[in-house]
Amino acid sequence: YANMGEFAKEYGIPLSNIEATFKAYNEIADKQTKDPENGPYEAYGGGKSWDKWGKKFFHNLPLETSDAFHVAIVTPVIHYCMGGMRINDAAESLGAGGKVIGGLYSAGEAAGGIHGNNRLGGNSLLDCVVFGRVAGKACCK
Repeated sequence: YANMGEFAKEYGIPLSNIEATFKAYNEIADKQTKDPENGPYEAYGGGKSWDKWGKKFFHNLPLETSDAFHVAIVTPVIHYCMGGMRINDAAESLGAGGKVIGGLYSAGEAAGGIHGNNRLGGNSLLDCVVFGRVAGKACCK
């Protein structure tokens, strides 16, 4: 977009809302640059921030609605779900007290996993394949 006004018009957003947001953002960025360690909020990664969400680093130029903007649609996705059902070595889901929940099997990210509080990158598909096969064999018995 040649400017934020074009964007606002296309998406039906009042330009005054964007102007107010840019003004607040620029004020916070200016305060953070001039006094980086005395903001009232906890900063992401440690220290203090003037931004209520903990942002510490800002562009070195203010945002202006007259500037050109490149806009992209971003679709959030889940990289990996940790947690899920506790299972045994036959991929049977376990309920309270570690008792098997009859007929309920879990595999992949639906299962608690074998890595504890973390996971190894790229493991999701392997978890699905291995425990999916184990569950398939177990429920055919």
